[in-house]
Amino acid sequence: TTSYTISKDMLPEIKPFYRKDLPHYQPSDDTVFFVTTRLDGSLPHDILEKIKESRNDEINAIKASSPLHQEKRSLIDNAHKRFFGKYDAILDKYTIGNDWLKIPSIAEIVGNSLHFFDGQRYELICYTIMSNHIHVVFEVKKEYALYGIMQSIKSFTGREANKLLDRSGQFWQHESYDRVVRDNDELSRIITYVLNNPVKAGLCKTWEAWAFSYVNPKYAP
Repeated sequence: TTSYTISKDMLPEIKPFYRKDLPHYQPSDDTVFFVTTRLDGSLPHDILEKIKESRNDEINAIKASSPLHQEKRSLIDNAHKRFFGKYDAILDKYTIGNDWLKIPSIAEIVGNSLHFFDGQRYELICYTIMSNHIHVVFEVKKEYALYGIMQSIKSFTGREANKLLDRSGQFWQHESYDRVVRDNDELSRIITYVLNNPVKAGLCKTWEAWAFSYVNPKYAP
């Protein structure tokens, strides 16, 4: 069972800002985030552009309609969820692009890095490391910016992974997908989603069998 206690009524006003193409949100209080980031070169540009175009067409149609403000926000949020579902499904199935995270020593670098600031900058809730992307859920302390945390993790792990690979250049895709987790029910669904990603991809039969997944015991399903 989980112990996340923030209810919808307790959430601060969530204001969006944009970096490149994806919307990002940073409330003013301690906030639970669901983040997905992938390796550079893990997906071809044309595939991404196709699903982005579909999402943008849907969102523009919602904005042009006239539902109540709160209803419109909910519809746009659902459109982003559908975009992410398509995006993640493609990541699971696409096996031609860069997949360095399947190398155990590199996956270990990433896992150790996620644990490094646990209890300091955030409370780590769960993560799963796939061959070309990672999912992580953590409660970020209000004193720290999510962007800075991810930049630190990606900079360190990219540098260390490149040493092992004897390569140089960009390791991670610059931008990550992040989502504010709004309540207990959503958190429970996301934890289950993250832990079962390898199962859904046909890589193992149970989430416990995947070597590069973690869940904080007090959030275990």
